[in-house]
Amino acid sequence: MKELRVEHLKKTYGEKTLFNDLSFMIHEHDRIGLIGINGTGKSSLMAILAQKEQADSGTLIHAQDYEIGYLSQETQFPNDWTLSRIIFAGDSPILKAVRQYEEALAQLMMKNEDEDAQLAFTKAEELMNKEDAWNADTEAKMILQKLGLDDIHRTFGSLSGGQQKRVGLAQVLIQSPDLLLLDEPTNHLDYEAIDWLESYLETYQGAFILITHDRYFLDRVTNRIMELSNGQLYEYKGNYQAYLTQKAERIEEENRKAHKQKQLYKQELAWMRAGVQGRGTKQEARKKRFKELKKNVHVSSNDDTLSLNFETQRLGKKVIELKDASYKRESQIILNHFNLLVQKHTRLGIIGENGAGKTTLLSIIAGEIPLDS
Repeated sequence: MKELRVEHLKKTYGEKTLFNDLSFMIHEHDRIGLIGINGTGKSSLMAILAQKEQADSGTLIHAQDYEIGYLSQETQFPNDWTLSRIIFAGDSPILKAVRQYEEALAQLMMKNEDEDAQLAFTKAEELMNKEDAWNADTEAKMILQKLGLDDIHRTFGSLSGGQQKRVGLAQVLIQSPDLLLLDEPTNHLDYEAIDWLESYLETYQGAFILITHDRYFLDRVTNRIMELSNGQLYEYKGNYQAYLTQKAERIEEENRKAHKQKQLYKQELAWMRAGVQGRGTKQEARKKRFKELKKNVHVSSNDDTLSLNFETQRLGKKVIELKDASYKRESQIILNHFNLLVQKHTRLGIIGENGAGKTTLLSIIAGEIPLDS
């Protein structure tokens, strides 16, 4: 059974300690949801587990052949790379065979009379047979098809923002590592793709840890919840719904302990203020315990509460408007003399096929992409 042992991890960001002395185990079939309010260090912990970031201290212990796949929130590849080159990237013999076969097939389709292309394709077929890689190739194409990525010869730069995110997800799923680390995997997925991903993860042979704000997805795919809070890691058995119940029980117990601690603190504070005479051993020990108690009472009062400060300004009825807006991405028309009025209190849902330009439209409204006209 392949496992990952994490011991005494510490990570600081500037003067802030994200987490301190984290230790836990990841077992072979764990389905873990990693949760916590923004800024607690969830993505940093994932990046450390993927060995993309360094911890200040601590160790990761696993077998030498233990493989980890990592989907970060930012999917970045060279724009001229094809999907085939990206998704079959990896050092395993099977992935190398599939990558060579797909590249040889693409060349043969363009130059079917070329002897060199024919020879390269023959050698690639032989390698596929040798490595028994045909199932891997079929599985990879199925994953791509379910994620709306049918043409593996397209370049990364020709894809929409949502499609680019899907390429990153496809890559880590196709590698089928011992541990999947998925940071917001359902972003840019439509309902059908989310349903498929849910089914895929249910039968996944390895373990996975995922970060998502989709509580319903968490409910359906996880059997263990890890919560980062105040630099500490709290673990719960079960899905998100079970976590809510168990956390409420934990907080209730902590509140009971905190109340007892505060009552004891008040008693000891009264004793200290009384100015007890003498400096005997017992009195000095009691003073020392009081200082420790005072520190603990202060720490326990700092709960993990999310505060939102809003700088408000008066808004008119109109929030933003697009007039006669046009935008084209390469040969694809995204907007054609498009008009949109967004008024105060509007709740607008944007739907459409993969690559239709939903993310691009949001980027235009946000001012990140200029209109053609």
